[in-house]
Amino acid sequence: MDEFSRLIGDLSNNIQSNIEFFKKTVGKNPSLAYFKLNELSKFVGQRYGIMLEIHFPEQKKIYDVNNYGTENLSIIIDKFRKSFPLSRSDIKKEALAQFGPDAIVVDAYMYEDKEGVRIKFGSKLGEPFRIEILPGSFHLWCSIDKKIEAFCNWLMLNVYHERVHN
Repeated sequence: MDEFSRLIGDLSNNIQSNIEFFKKTVGKNPSLAYFKLNELSKFVGQRYGIMLEIHFPEQKKIYDVNNYGTENLSIIIDKFRKSFPLSRSDIKKEALAQFGPDAIVVDAYMYEDKEGVRIKFGSKLGEPFRIEILPGSFHLWCSIDKKIEAFCNWLMLNVYHERVHN
């Protein structure tokens, strides 16, 4: 199984092991639920030599316990890395191969000696879903489906393979 698939599988298992806590707590104390979720994501991320974060860009999403760990994730490998180990064009080609014409793939964050790639997808409510790829991290502002999972496995293998595992 590929590394990203293992990562989100481990995250899901940890969330499911604590699902009753989240269901009981989130209505009364969403901050405590968020704290526990961050604790779990940090624990799982450390096993892979990364920092794993779960975000709630819409505050009300914290109450959607069944979707914890399936959307809006950040995977941070090296926040100080400024360039990719392969060309941006290779990353963009792979994104287009994985997602086809439904995706818009563009350069992003091209300032202060930084580089990045952004992939935008259509959405149900007009707000585009996106993946932001930086030399030291990638951010999934979308739900993770099989195509996104496969692309993230490719990223972990080809872009973020150089790191120290704890």
